[in-house]
Amino acid sequence: MKLGRFVVDTHVHGQRHAVRFSQSDEDAEYSRLGELMHTATPADEADEDDAVIVYDNSDRLVYDMDSYGVDMSLLLPAFGMTNEINKQIIDKHPDKFVACAYPVQTKKAAMRGEEEWTTERAVEELDEVLSWDGMVGIGEFMPSDPLVEERMTWRERKKEIRQYFDVAAKHDVPIRWHPGAASGYQAGGLREQDKLPDWRDPLNATDIIHEYPDVDLVFEHGGIQGHWRYNVERACMVAAQHDNVYLEVGLWWDDILNRPMNDPDIGPDQLMWGTDWGASMVAKGNNSDSPMDYPSMRWEQFSADGVPAHQPDYWGTSLRMLNKYAMDHNIPQDELNKILGGNFCDIYDIEPPHNRLFPEFIDK
Repeated sequence: MKLGRFVVDTHVHGQRHAVRFSQSDEDAEYSRLGELMHTATPADEADEDDAVIVYDNSDRLVYDMDSYGVDMSLLLPAFGMTNEINKQIIDKHPDKFVACAYPVQTKKAAMRGEEEWTTERAVEELDEVLSWDGMVGIGEFMPSDPLVEERMTWRERKKEIRQYFDVAAKHDVPIRWHPGAASGYQAGGLREQDKLPDWRDPLNATDIIHEYPDVDLVFEHGGIQGHWRYNVERACMVAAQHDNVYLEVGLWWDDILNRPMNDPDIGPDQLMWGTDWGASMVAKGNNSDSPMDYPSMRWEQFSADGVPAHQPDYWGTSLRMLNKYAMDHNIPQDELNKILGGNFCDIYDIEPPHNRLFPEFIDK
């Protein structure tokens, strides 16, 4: 049985990278993989000299959607994935996919040394891509200069972020905020979440959200990625203060779900099921009785295992965890339906297959 009436994963990567480690002296490790993916060449433009290519992986994605009863996916470009490939996937399956926009070409040009990154250039690219059919938001990540070297202050960063909120407001689409990062991608030096205050602390969002009451904001992974529960409480504090802030819960486990579900200022109205389908993290369970604050289940990049060559199965694990929580806590199906698809349809302005699928009440 499907877990909901209309099930949508709000955090999906429908593209995949092929890295030619076997043709080089590079070790197949996360730190080098992260560097290579950012400048990946699309498969239809690549030649045999390209170290890494990115390609349409939607056939496998559609297979998993059919297997697990997922009706629609929100595609996100990240790590060298392109808006153009996502648009091709949407055009092939317009009833299954929509996508968020990111200034991918601006970022790649900066990393290749072809053009200097500017916020204005990034905004111009976002403005153009958001005019394409099927583009419904901004993300993954808040756009940023990929070559920034020093730790930025919030005062500096807020000036940039305000311009991205402006373009979101212009197109009437949600914008996404990514706190924290998975382990393993970079070895030594400052990582992105160390350099950028929006990665370091979700509470910074409270400084800017009040300026844009009509722009919905989604905390990607609900703050959990890579640091267990480190940013979850901060993300929940922001969501409790602002009705236009949403949390992705696809990588959460039982006791973390309890926090917003039992907060009357958040609840199921501000939660969305979003995993990281297509990424390279795997799930690890913990069955010990240790008193340490250790999660029962988490998704991470584990260097001892090496880079996974298979397609990690996010949905089997995530949907079982959410179903377990719903069964253990007697969650009404109407509330679960909101989390699994209703809130997504609301903020991304998507028409579900029928009306009256999700809770609504007649005003007195």
